[in-house]
Amino acid sequence: MTFLRNFLQRFEDFAIEKKLLQNRQHILVGVSGGPDSTALLQALYHLRPKYRLHILAAHVNYNTRGEDSKADEAFVKKLCFERNIGIVSKQAHLDLDLSNFENEAREIRMAYFETLQKQYRIHRIALGHNKEDQAETVLFRMFRGAAVSGLKGILPLSGDIIHPLLPFSRSEIEHFLVEEGIQWRTDASNLENHYTRNRIRNELFPWIETNINPQIVDKLYDSAGIFAETEEILRDIVLRRLNKHNISKMEFSIKIPISLLEKQRPVLRFYMYREIYNYLKGDEKDFYTVHFERIEKIFDSRGSKQIDLPSDIVLFKEYDHLIFCRKDAIEEPEPEAEREIPSIRNRFMFGSYRFFMKKVKQLPAKKRSPVEQNVCYLDMDKIEFPLTLRYRRPGDRFNPFGMEHSKKLKDFFIDEKVSRFERDKIVILTDQNNILWICGYRSDQRSAVTEETKNILMVRVERVNSSRPRTANRKKKG
Repeated sequence: MTFLRNFLQRFEDFAIEKKLLQNRQHILVGVSGGPDSTALLQALYHLRPKYRLHILAAHVNYNTRGEDSKADEAFVKKLCFERNIGIVSKQAHLDLDLSNFENEAREIRMAYFETLQKQYRIHRIALGHNKEDQAETVLFRMFRGAAVSGLKGILPLSGDIIHPLLPFSRSEIEHFLVEEGIQWRTDASNLENHYTRNRIRNELFPWIETNINPQIVDKLYDSAGIFAETEEILRDIVLRRLNKHNISKMEFSIKIPISLLEKQRPVLRFYMYREIYNYLKGDEKDFYTVHFERIEKIFDSRGSKQIDLPSDIVLFKEYDHLIFCRKDAIEEPEPEAEREIPSIRNRFMFGSYRFFMKKVKQLPAKKRSPVEQNVCYLDMDKIEFPLTLRYRRPGDRFNPFGMEHSKKLKDFFIDEKVSRFERDKIVILTDQNNILWICGYRSDQRSAVTEETKNILMVRVERVNSSRPRTANRKKKG
């Protein structure tokens, strides 16, 4: 088999094995004009008829190299025109001397690709990272103290982003282009050692190959695969344990018992925290070892603690639980301080809650207490309309059901281990004289239903647009 046929067969086999391509997919290919992205476009061009692919190329011109930048863009457009491949481009203006130039360029590029993905209904975004890029990524992250999660490097498939050239070395890619009779553009800035990655590529790797291991790139590439598989195993273990202990996931927050965390090895706690962060944020990006270490520091601390995590995720340590939640869930979104209910109404709203109210003849046969989760039963002859819905106030007291004496609401919350960030969101139902119900928690003894009760008022509450509690699970990525 010739080199060309072998290259294309390996490319196709890898894409199928890793589920990077399917029939009739719309593929957006990021093309800079360099050898990697040019070879990626050409390889997909070969597969286009067989898999009926719809290919669109995208080029970002950062205008950092004057006429060379213009020539790069012209080269990409000519390459696509000759193959009848659609091409779109974006003009950006970046200062090459920026300390974070690479990150800034990457953010601009990926934001552009995501916009195109929505506009053209793209299934996959293909990027031209190769084996050396994988090795550089693993080494770079290792130097920065990355754990297993970081050492897995670049994944062949990550969400909708695919890297079909990962198993190919840079020399193989250039050889493929020579065999195809295709020139490519060279970015002279890649030869400069201004950026850390360039130094790893241009100085460190050659030194390691000469003095330690001539196969360092292959070894790091293989290690990335092992780390990726290791992480999958660890995540599966974590998810099984979260499911086993029925960890509830609400829409905006997750509460996990410290007693469960204490039984886990630190590496499993890391993956538990990151899985929770992933659930609340929508992805696991930006959760690193440094955040794990911050959480671990409050893990054994006394009293209540709070940590701000990236992307407006907040962590509270409250009593015997860690509570992860989105910051917008703990801010004060309620537009009304209180609402008066002049008489029995079937349905009404207060803030983020919907209430149901009706008069009933007797308690349900299977009821165990006058308050069962989000339902309360009151003796109508012991209450006085109009009723009021409000939030807690300083000095609030009530007689918790089962107790003859009053208690401060603050003390009740402490005894019930209600999180501080939840307390101000709990709705309170009162009449003209007393608190009747701490909604979802406890009714007042003075208005409790007894054997002598003749008229019973049922009140039920539910949160609007909230998800039912659900046990931990991970969405499958395809």
